[in-house]
Amino acid sequence: MGPRPLPEELRAWVEIVVQDNADDLLRYLARRVHPREDAADLLGKVLLILWEKGARVPTTDEAARMWCFGIARNVLREHRRRALKSLDLADALRRHLRDAPSRVDSADAIVEAAMRADGVRAALRRLDEREAELLMLIYWDDFTIAEAARLLRINASTARTRHMRALRRLEALLESAPHPPLAHNGRRAATARGTS
Repeated sequence: MGPRPLPEELRAWVEIVVQDNADDLLRYLARRVHPREDAADLLGKVLLILWEKGARVPTTDEAARMWCFGIARNVLREHRRRALKSLDLADALRRHLRDAPSRVDSADAIVEAAMRADGVRAALRRLDEREAELLMLIYWDDFTIAEAARLLRINASTARTRHMRALRRLEALLESAPHPPLAHNGRRAATARGTS
């Protein structure tokens, strides 16, 4: 369920606040991000938040302007946090690739990784839909538990409880899953039922 529609008078006020401040907000963001083109995306996020929280916009010009810039500052802070996280992840991946021993059987390693990924997907499908979505948001989409909770519209403490429960169930499903042996060429060996 999304935000309630704003009453006409309040919507008109939010439009005035946006028109009066959008250019200044764009300049504020453009001076603080690299590449500058990212400022347009960030402004879009700021304006979306302004509309979503329109009922809370202060009723005087100065207070509304300060409120807009407070939102822009928070959006910018989140953008920087995500950018740093992305850089840290890229650095870690570069270090891993640099330090990892080269493997002669890299085709086998690729097949093995694909089989593990298939096993995780199969185990996720066996979880409750809400648990699976929570785990995917956290581990595949890189949201924090609190962010995932907001996306799923549940409170953070409920999300933390569900996260721990879902993780335990997923681990149990993965441990109990059969692991067919690999043939020498990296393909699954034929099972007892004669499939290949």
